[in-house]
Amino acid sequence: MTLMANTTIISRRGTFLDRGFLPVRNEVRVRKYLPFEFRMRLRSSVLELTKLSLSYRQIQAALFDSTHIWLSKGSISEWVHGIHDPSGGTNKFHTDPSPELAYVIGVIAGDGNLNVHGYNYEMLLSVTDHYFAKEFSRCLAKILGRPNPYRVRWSEQRKRWIVQGSSIILHGFLRRGWQTLKMYVEHCYRCIAFFLRALFDSEGTISRNRLSIYNTDRHLLLYIRELLSKYGIKTQYPYVGKPAGSILKDPRTGKLYERRKPCYTLALRTTDTPQFAKHIGFSIRRKNRLLPWPTL
Repeated sequence: MTLMANTTIISRRGTFLDRGFLPVRNEVRVRKYLPFEFRMRLRSSVLELTKLSLSYRQIQAALFDSTHIWLSKGSISEWVHGIHDPSGGTNKFHTDPSPELAYVIGVIAGDGNLNVHGYNYEMLLSVTDHYFAKEFSRCLAKILGRPNPYRVRWSEQRKRWIVQGSSIILHGFLRRGWQTLKMYVEHCYRCIAFFLRALFDSEGTISRNRLSIYNTDRHLLLYIRELLSKYGIKTQYPYVGKPAGSILKDPRTGKLYERRKPCYTLALRTTDTPQFAKHIGFSIRRKNRLLPWPTL
């Protein structure tokens, strides 16, 4: 059968070829991959067509008419019977609210990063505290259904502990930003506590019973203030601690940088710090030891 010149042919493993004809035996194939979102839509179409009791040949023809993609019968069979999933084994993420998910949302809003390297959609944390990295590793593995935590490795060059996890679905979920994920944060008091703990692990400081958190996003600090009030913890309004244009020194390299944005500070009342210790706390042990715990 001859197909159109711009036809895409998908093999059993989800690869495709831009060729004018169906593949023939012993031909050399240059393999590429369709975008993940498109593969998921394609699989959804296959499952819908299956409900109409169409044969695999009829499904192939129907998909070709609408997409100019010739899907192999092997791929159709594997998708129909659940043998393979376009998302792959590293993308088993379901958006069920949990304390661990709230913690990961908080880390990404704080010290964490979302990176893309080719087909690798990555959640990354690079920090100086080992316990912080371990907790992020544990929570990330839990929500992605991994039996063991992600590796926490030490970078001698950066002088930091690094955790990297990959999932295109979770990456897309987190990329929406904390503003659109409040329902997962506010699902229960434990979720709120884990979200706040992640942010204070990232950017909180404590000295002489004075607990503060810093961020360039004033709206995030106002949200933190709102969540803290649910535990009866009162704070000041965020104020500019370091204005835009001030000089920042990298403690690792000694290089000087000019701040592009003002850095805001949110400070807790000293009398409410024990309440923070009771309900939220830190994953970072050295910070936790500085907290004044409430007396019984």
